[in-house]
Amino acid sequence: MKTKILLITLLHVWLLGPVNGTGTVQAQSSYYFGEQSTFDPGIPTPEDFFGFPIGSTLVRYDKVVEYFKLLDKLSERTTLEVIGRTYEEREHIVLIISTPNNIRNLEQIRQSHLRLVDPQIRVSNYTNEKVVVHLGYNVHGGELAGTDASVLAAYYYAAANDPETLKHLNEVVILIEPSLNPDGRERATTYYNSFRSFPPVTDPLDIEHTGAFAPHRGNHFWTDLNRDWFPAVHVESKARVNFYHKWYPNIYADYHEMGSNSAYYFEPSPPHSTWNPTIPTATYEVLNATLAGYYTKALDKTGSLYYTKEDFDNISPIYGSTYPDFQGGVGTTLEVGSTAGVEIETTTGIRQFSRNLRDNVQTSLAAIEAAYHEKELLLKHQEDFFAGAVALGNKQDYRYFVFGDKTDKNLTNLFLDHLLQHRIEVFELEKTYTQEGKTFEKGAAYVIPVAQGQYRILNAIFEENTQFVDSLFMDITAWSTAHGYGIPFVRTKSNIEKGIQVTTLPSLNGQVTAKSTYAYVFNYSDFYGSKALYYLLDNDVVVKAAHKEFSTDVNGTTYHFGKGAIVIPVEYQKLPADQLYNVLQDAARIAQIEIVGLTTGYSTAGIDLGSNNIRAVKKPSVATFIGNGINWTEVGELWFLLGNRLNIPLTKINIQSADRAALNRYTTIILADGSYESLSPRFVNRLKQWVEEGGTLIAIKRASDWAVKNELINTVAVNKEKEEKASSPVRYDYLSQRENLGSKRIGGALFNADLDITNPLAFGFGNRDLQVIKTGNSILPHPQNEYATVLQLKDTPPVSGYVSKENADKLKNAPFVIFDTKGAGSVILFNESPTFRGYWLSTSRLLTNGIFFGNSLSLYNTRFR
Repeated sequence: MKTKILLITLLHVWLLGPVNGTGTVQAQSSYYFGEQSTFDPGIPTPEDFFGFPIGSTLVRYDKVVEYFKLLDKLSERTTLEVIGRTYEEREHIVLIISTPNNIRNLEQIRQSHLRLVDPQIRVSNYTNEKVVVHLGYNVHGGELAGTDASVLAAYYYAAANDPETLKHLNEVVILIEPSLNPDGRERATTYYNSFRSFPPVTDPLDIEHTGAFAPHRGNHFWTDLNRDWFPAVHVESKARVNFYHKWYPNIYADYHEMGSNSAYYFEPSPPHSTWNPTIPTATYEVLNATLAGYYTKALDKTGSLYYTKEDFDNISPIYGSTYPDFQGGVGTTLEVGSTAGVEIETTTGIRQFSRNLRDNVQTSLAAIEAAYHEKELLLKHQEDFFAGAVALGNKQDYRYFVFGDKTDKNLTNLFLDHLLQHRIEVFELEKTYTQEGKTFEKGAAYVIPVAQGQYRILNAIFEENTQFVDSLFMDITAWSTAHGYGIPFVRTKSNIEKGIQVTTLPSLNGQVTAKSTYAYVFNYSDFYGSKALYYLLDNDVVVKAAHKEFSTDVNGTTYHFGKGAIVIPVEYQKLPADQLYNVLQDAARIAQIEIVGLTTGYSTAGIDLGSNNIRAVKKPSVATFIGNGINWTEVGELWFLLGNRLNIPLTKINIQSADRAALNRYTTIILADGSYESLSPRFVNRLKQWVEEGGTLIAIKRASDWAVKNELINTVAVNKEKEEKASSPVRYDYLSQRENLGSKRIGGALFNADLDITNPLAFGFGNRDLQVIKTGNSILPHPQNEYATVLQLKDTPPVSGYVSKENADKLKNAPFVIFDTKGAGSVILFNESPTFRGYWLSTSRLLTNGIFFGNSLSLYNTRFR
């Protein structure tokens, strides 16, 4: 028995005793759980353990983990699973709660539940099946009432002894995730507890409530993990999605916070136009509506105001409340007005943290009650969902997706991993296949059957949909990840010869083909080529880049090297030949690429190794600015791409220190999206001088507008046509604002673009066709230099997402990436984030190429005099 084994631990808790007396503990239980509940005295209350009334201050995440582990040891109803570790090495945990008998037979229950998601199996009787509920809290670190509520919910189900609760536990397996974002949660907790006042200061302008620059919302890399369910870029999301597919919950409750003046929100979301057309309408009309009935009943009891059907959407699988809808469950968003601390003034009085906790606890209990009473409805929906997915796939006018890139094995592997993360069935390509001018070779390409249980999430991965009424959505209207990865793919009706099913990633073994006394070369077409390049430069290897193509023969084998190929001449190195070879082996292994040893500088085609078109590459030193007004999520994207994916350090300078920054320390400065109006004229002049002396300035989105305004780049002046004034002023109804303005917004759409693959910024690209994402209305001006438009939108309709006709016309042939040279340096402007949310890997290469080869742009004199 767990309680006997941990008797000493339990006695220790009892000896400490509740800080505020038994009466306070009972009062807390009554406040959060109601008067009817009775609890096992052998399970320490949260107040016993944490030493303060829950709701009076914020619980630390490490103490939550400790408490959940104690519950695991003391209660036979619980078992704890560590599903991963965060970037800051915090344990990412889920506490599983049910009856002792269910816990003893948990694996058998799980395996039986998985039959519901197998389209080949029909479960005729649900009597012995259990329904699964996942309570997910605190995906945004600064939305505080989640983790503390999870502690109360965990205690309740571990200790409550009333007959109704025991009945619920017998039929329900409860998964409690106290924080989907442990690093962000702990950052927020440390901040708010540090500025907590005694007595509480409720003024919304107090520093406790206003926060700091370091974002509480995001994870270590400042990423919004609520938008990372589908891309699954970060370790927390990978762990969560993996755990999700281990259980396939029938209900997923996704807890959030919004403005302090807001009432409680829960779904249904606004009908029809915000629902995904591939999802059964019963998910929204029946399941969400049914859950709403239970939430309504719970909040009516406490007198809490709430609303539904007015906000948010279920159109894409990127959220915690929508991903379950694509997996046969029902996701539900629950939002409470934030206290941004312990107490805060609102338009209707003082909002207390404890009240927020009670609302969240009551809806958590309501979700379990709903699962118990609606068990058959939920289980049948899930089973029908996956069978229906196969039927939907069979209705499509294509049968397979084929994808792969023989020149970029790492990108192919990254995309394959993305598919396997979502349990997509993928097979090896048995025979080389060509379609639409794309050739997919056996051993370097894969086949995906469309008719499969995961059809709906598969469809989302390759989504191309422009059938939207407007862009009135919480987020992007184009969420395809296949276009973001930039992986070559086709849809096909043909009979494709499939090989074996792929369940694990193939290993890529980087290697140096042979030791050379002359030179080494590797193609830059692989996504991790820049990772190898930086590793070499960081280890004092002299490196050159080929600005034109060439071919060479090695022992009877012909190798073709494209633009951007990296050349390492042996004779010019400071390192001894043996040490150089070892460094190259390490680079090949780290980047999983092939480095070819050459015996001659003579090429069978193209330039020779002594050509002036093979130019030295300097080790980059990269910095960016952070601070008020700068988009921290996009800074985080840069930080993750450079630091985590490519091992390139990124210095993050507070914008308040800009005037003191020694710019000549850096070869590249990146200005992420944001406002830079606080930068002084003196700094702007210093920045211009730094560029002229050889620096590379990269600006993104609004930073590009700032660069144009401050004449950091030469552009063509465009005269805008003046609009004729109407004879009478235009007048609209007040309530039509949202609809009218929404139609003018570009809310995340995909466009075809043309890439100048002759430009050094496009090294490694072999195809001019590229898809880009547009998330705002701004448009870059045309550069004065007619050779300086690197990437330009095409005169074609959007690939996917909502765009009004007016905006679509404006975007035709619009510049997307441009540059200008100033003295020995260059300025590069991006119209959008080149590494959007960490999964837009195609255009991210333009950014890294700017870091390595931006100073090469000034070597091309395109203005002949």
